[in-house]
Amino acid sequence: MVDPVMGIAVPLTAIVLGLAAPSGSVPQTTDPAALAAVASACAGATTAGGDEHSRLEAMYCGINIMRRAYGLHVVRGNTPLNRSSILKADAVRRCGQFSHTPCGMSFSGTFKKAGYLPAKAWGENLAWGQGELGSPVHTLQLWLNSPPHRENLLGGRWRDLGIAYERGHIFGRDGVALWVMQFGRRR
Repeated sequence: MVDPVMGIAVPLTAIVLGLAAPSGSVPQTTDPAALAAVASACAGATTAGGDEHSRLEAMYCGINIMRRAYGLHVVRGNTPLNRSSILKADAVRRCGQFSHTPCGMSFSGTFKKAGYLPAKAWGENLAWGQGELGSPVHTLQLWLNSPPHRENLLGGRWRDLGIAYERGHIFGRDGVALWVMQFGRRR
């Protein structure tokens, strides 16, 4: 989606499964009340500015509010997945490639390097945007409107979550917010 005033927002998703999700297990519509709950309950969820810690906290808050709104268990922060997400964000920024495989690395490369694998399943959502399009609530809405991203956000198989957020001059543009969200299940 391109917004001539605010910038660009672009989603990308990938899923690797060792365990298939039951058919129909992911809600197919977005509840506007759930997004409103994220906006009101998660400090900083609607703004693109602020420090990295605040953005990460707003995104963790937002994903778990969305999951609870759909009757799903919350996902917990996982240190190896956080490291993996940071490694992926750094590679995307460094290579200037918005890809699950930047610089030719394998999709599972950061998961392995950070010590998350072996696992039953792992997946990843990427997004970037400028201005308010890079805010946590807008990024969640963008992913919820895309079936593969929605599958990751609201998939019942996930237990672990890692998130990375970088803001700066990325892809030749100033003020870009880059999000990497990685999901996993070891058992």
